[in-house]
Amino acid sequence: MFQATGRCDNFFVTVGRVNIEFKKSYNTNVPTWDSCLSNFNQSVIDNDIIKHKCFGFFVSHRAHLISEVQHVLSDLQLRVAHLYMNITVHGGSFGRHQDSDNVFFWQAQGQTIWSFDDNTEYLLEPGDLIIVPKHTYHNVTPLGPRVGISMSL
Repeated sequence: MFQATGRCDNFFVTVGRVNIEFKKSYNTNVPTWDSCLSNFNQSVIDNDIIKHKCFGFFVSHRAHLISEVQHVLSDLQLRVAHLYMNITVHGGSFGRHQDSDNVFFWQAQGQTIWSFDDNTEYLLEPGDLIIVPKHTYHNVTPLGPRVGISMSL
């Protein structure tokens, strides 16, 4: 069930009893590949914790230092930002899972498909934002190399 929220490219969708919000072209001033790779490399240099589930898929925890991300964090009144990056065509992701916090995911580079248990799917492109309530099962499929910023309180 779709309900427009004022603009034809913003939607609230009910999956079960939760609302997923999708904002097409929320903010197209996205971080470049260079700034994301530089941010990731600094995490490596500083021996930060980097999650690595499968070949070519990485998650680092200092995306809040990227200038474009700082503006979005301020706009959404959030504090935490993690960089999700696939550098290969078949990089994978975490598979079907749920998060313990509400997730605000901003697609920076490349494309991903977000799938939910009711068979609803969203194609995220650079600048798109999806807001997924905590404990909502979802799966993210990268369509090639990509970078996204996952944010929370």
